[in-house]
Amino acid sequence: MKLIKKISALIICAAMALSLCSCGEVTISDEDGWVATWASAQLVAGANETPYNPPIKENTVRQQIRVNIGGDKIRLTLSNEYGDIPAQLESVHIAHLVEAGENAIDTSTDTALTFNGGSESVDIPKGETVTSDEIAFDFEALDDLAITIKFGKYAGSAPTSHTGARCSTWIISGDHVTDESFTAEETMTSWYFISELDVWAEAGAKALVLFGDSITDGYGANPNLFQRWSDEMNRLFRDDPDYDRVTVINEGIGGNSIFGGLGTAAKDRFDRDVLNIAGARYVIILIGINDIGYANEDISESMIDEYKVMIDKCHEKGIKIYAGTILPVGGNDYYSDLHEDIRTKVNDWLVGKGKFDGVIDFAAEMADPSDPTRLKAEYSLDNLHPNPVGYQHMGEYAYDRLKEIWGE
Repeated sequence: MKLIKKISALIICAAMALSLCSCGEVTISDEDGWVATWASAQLVAGANETPYNPPIKENTVRQQIRVNIGGDKIRLTLSNEYGDIPAQLESVHIAHLVEAGENAIDTSTDTALTFNGGSESVDIPKGETVTSDEIAFDFEALDDLAITIKFGKYAGSAPTSHTGARCSTWIISGDHVTDESFTAEETMTSWYFISELDVWAEAGAKALVLFGDSITDGYGANPNLFQRWSDEMNRLFRDDPDYDRVTVINEGIGGNSIFGGLGTAAKDRFDRDVLNIAGARYVIILIGINDIGYANEDISESMIDEYKVMIDKCHEKGIKIYAGTILPVGGNDYYSDLHEDIRTKVNDWLVGKGKFDGVIDFAAEMADPSDPTRLKAEYSLDNLHPNPVGYQHMGEYAYDRLKEIWGE
C-alpha cells in the first residue's frame, strides 16, 4: 500500500509539472536540461542547392549559424535522412565566426566535436541522424558560429539539406577544418547535414518552434542579415528579461504545405520538426497557403482536420500551440475566388473555433485595411511573401501577441 501511494504521488507530481498555470504558460519541472538554441528543417537539396565545383565529397564545408541563447555545453545533431548512402564525416569542428557573412573563425575557440564516446569521425547511415557527444563550448546569445566539416567518400545523389538557410556556406577542396580562413571555391546559401544544436540550459529555458512554409523560412530575406520574422523574435526575446530564456526555432520550409509541396508534407514532418525539438514547449503554426494556392476544390475541411491532429499531438506532450492565420494573397497568382473562400473559412476556424491556446492573427495585422484580400503595400514583396520590413513587423507582432497571451 505504501508503494502504491508513493507511485501515485509521483504520478501527480509529474502531471503538475506539465500543468497549465493561470498565465497560460506551460509549467515545466525545475530542472536543467537540453534546449535547442538553433535548428533547421531538413529536405533534399535540389540541383541549384547542391555544390558541384567542388562537391561535398572529400572536401571541407564551413557553415554559419546564429544561436538563440548561450551556454557552455552543447551537442550537435546531423541528419542523413534523405541520403541514399552513408555520409562519412572525418572531422567536425565548431568555432566562433569573427564576422557574420565571412568565413574567418576565432581559432582560439575552435573545438573538435566527438561521437560515440570520443571518435572525431562518424558515419551517418542513410535515412538516419547522429548526435555528437556532449562537449564543453562557451558562447553567448546571438553569437555567430561556424560548423566546419571535412567529409569523406560521401557521394550520394543529393545531400540532406536545408535549402533556404539564407546564411553563407563555404566549400573548399581538401582538408581545411582548422584553417582560420580560406578562399572558398564555392559559396552557397544552404545548410548541409546540420539539423539541431542543443545547449545545456538552466531550468526555465524553453523552445518556441515556428512551423511553416516559405513565409516562415524567410523567402525574400537577404543572406546573412537575419531578416526572417523568427530572427526578429529572437532579438526581442534576448532583450526581454522576463522571456530571455525562450529560444525561437525556425522550422519553415519554402514551398512546403500540409499535404505535400517541397520537402516532406507538413502533416508528416510535424513530429520531427516540432514534437522532437529539444525543450519544445510552444509552437506557432503558420502553414497552408501553398495547399490553398494549388487547390481546385474546397479543401478547408481537410486542412482543418490536420490542424486538429497537430493540436492533439501538442497537448498530449504538454506543448502550447498557437494558430497563425494565413496571410492574404490578392494580386498574386495564388489568388482566386475559390482560394479566398478557402482562406477565409480556414482563418475563421483558426480564430474562433479551434482548440488552440491562442491566436496570432497575422492576416488581420498584415492586410491592407482598404482591401483585406491583399497585403499592405509597405509589407509586400510579391503579394504573397512579406518583404524584410514585413518580416520585421510579423516578428514584432508575434512577440507582442505572445506576451499578451502569456500575461492573460
